[in-house]
Amino acid sequence: MSDNSHNILIIGFGTVGQGFFELFNSKKKELGLQNVRISEIVDMRYGHIKSPGEDLLKNLPSQKTPPVDVLKVIRESFCDIVCEFTWVDFKTGGPGYDHIKTALSSGKHVITTNKGPITTHYDELNELAIKNRAELRFKGTVMAGTPSFNILKLLPGAKVLRFRGILNGTTNYILNEMSIGKSFEAALRDAQQKGYAEADPTNDVDGFDSAAKCAIISKILGWPHDFNGIEIKGIREVTAQEARNGTKLLVYGDPEKAYVKPVKLPDDDLLSSIRGVTNAIEFEIDTLGKIYSVGPGAGRIETAQAAMTDLLDIIS
Repeated sequence: MSDNSHNILIIGFGTVGQGFFELFNSKKKELGLQNVRISEIVDMRYGHIKSPGEDLLKNLPSQKTPPVDVLKVIRESFCDIVCEFTWVDFKTGGPGYDHIKTALSSGKHVITTNKGPITTHYDELNELAIKNRAELRFKGTVMAGTPSFNILKLLPGAKVLRFRGILNGTTNYILNEMSIGKSFEAALRDAQQKGYAEADPTNDVDGFDSAAKCAIISKILGWPHDFNGIEIKGIREVTAQEARNGTKLLVYGDPEKAYVKPVKLPDDDLLSSIRGVTNAIEFEIDTLGKIYSVGPGAGRIETAQAAMTDLLDIIS
C-alpha cells in the first residue's frame, strides 16, 4: 500500500454513497487506509459537507439545503479521488457524465457505480482519463461487488471468446416467482414491495439495465457493441409456462453480436440454477474454457464493496 495520503470527494449521498461511507470507515484501519480520508460530500439534499465525521450518518441535516454548484466544487476541491454515486440516465448519461468529465479534466481519479455515463460516453471518458493520467474505475456498474469483468485481470493473456449472464436480479426474481405460479403483475408487485424493483420498473423489466451492463462489458473487451446496437427484449411477454420451463433474461455478447432477451435454458445449464436476485456471469476464454462468478448484483453494502475494490486498486 502506498504511504501517500489521499482525499475523497463523494458526489451523491443516497443509498450507495452512505453505504460506501459506512463501509470505508468500518474497514479503513483493517485495510491500512489511515492516510486516506473522505474530505467532502456533495448531495442535492444534504448540500456540501466538509470534513465529515465518522458519526455523520447519525447527524445528517433534516431539511433540504440550498443548491450546490457541483462542478465548481469538483474543480476547486483538493481531493484527488472523486466517487460519483448519482442516479442513472441511459439517454444522456445524466449529471454523472458532467461530474466525471469535470473530475477527469481536473486530473482527479474517478470511481463510479453509475451505469449511465459509462454506457453513453465510455470512449470519451476513457480517452480523457488517459490524457490526464487519471484512473476511471466502474466495477460497481456490473454485479455490484461480486467479481465480474474485473476477474479477467487475474488471467493475463486470456482471450474472451464470448460471455453470458443473468445480470439483473429484479427480473430474475420475477421470473422465479412466475415459475411457481404467480402472474407477471403479481410477481412485479411483490418485487416492488420487497424493494427489488423501482416504482417505475422500466429499466429492469424492459431489459435496459441488462443491456447497459452488456455494453459496458463489451467496451472493456474492445468489442463494437454500444447500448443502441444491442438487441433488447424484456420479460413483459414471458408467460408463466415459459418461466416454469426455464426461461431467463439472458445477456450475451461475442465479437460479432450482443443481445438481451428471454431465453429458455436447459436444466443442465449452470445459469438455469440462478435463483432470486442473485447475478451470475459466464466467460468463455481460450485458455480455460468456461469460468463463472455468482453472487449479489445490487444492494447498499454490496455496491459499496465494488467502490472499495476500485479504491484499493487506485491507491495500491
